[in-house]
Amino acid sequence: MQSSTKTPMLPIAVPGARGAYSQTAARRFFGTNSPVLACKDSGAAVRAIAEGRASHAVIPVENSITGAFHGVADAFFQGDVAIVGEVLLPIRHALLAVPGTRLEDLSVVCSHATTLAQCRDWIASWSLATAPVPDTAEAAEGLAASGDSALGVIGNREMAASYGLEILAEGLSDRPDNRTRFLVLGDVAEQGEEGLRFAVQVGPVRTPRLLKTLRIQLESLGASRVRVPFLGSEDGRRFLVEFDHRKGDGPRALESACGSLPHRFLGAWSPTNSPRRAG
Repeated sequence: MQSSTKTPMLPIAVPGARGAYSQTAARRFFGTNSPVLACKDSGAAVRAIAEGRASHAVIPVENSITGAFHGVADAFFQGDVAIVGEVLLPIRHALLAVPGTRLEDLSVVCSHATTLAQCRDWIASWSLATAPVPDTAEAAEGLAASGDSALGVIGNREMAASYGLEILAEGLSDRPDNRTRFLVLGDVAEQGEEGLRFAVQVGPVRTPRLLKTLRIQLESLGASRVRVPFLGSEDGRRFLVEFDHRKGDGPRALESACGSLPHRFLGAWSPTNSPRRAG
């Protein structure tokens, strides 16, 4: 896909309130001045494209520590969207509290369940209770409003700046290589066939064993990194299959491998963080 230097006509939809990692990923891909539209969840972010309220959506799909994000696959399967890019974002968690709070004052930390799992050892070392929340940025906003000095939020620097919170500690992840991969979605009209990485929605299928056959066929046609990062929750029979192909004929290999299997091509892109502009 060719980059453009146009200013976005519409915002980029992201799940989570102001300061969420999805917002950081969107601006890394589209540019720091790109407007964003905060949505309730990944499904709402994707629907914003179809409703004409956003040009693209940037949603988290998997983390290097905790794996695939639960329930995200259904966002891909709900409408005519295409995958047009990806962002691999280093994650550096920070402990946030109301100004004047000491770490010793805290008794509970809250964050998204995925984040709490990524910081399990650090949390245990301070003997803190945990409280999972659906939206970390929203929790940070709520903490700022409540002024509760016994509560901390594991978030990031952007949330601290957005809601006037103080950073008590940083680098809380149990592993230093913590990263989250985000996929960039656009309207199906933007779908390309040129790139190094390809994705297809497969299903519904009678048995997941058919995916093993599909993997073997794709590899025999020159595909590499064939994987199924996540599946849909609706009866568990729809899957997203992703693969790399460097011979320039990924779509042809895909059609040959899928044969009579029900499938929908989701797009081709280059797996880089190169900024581009929506327009």
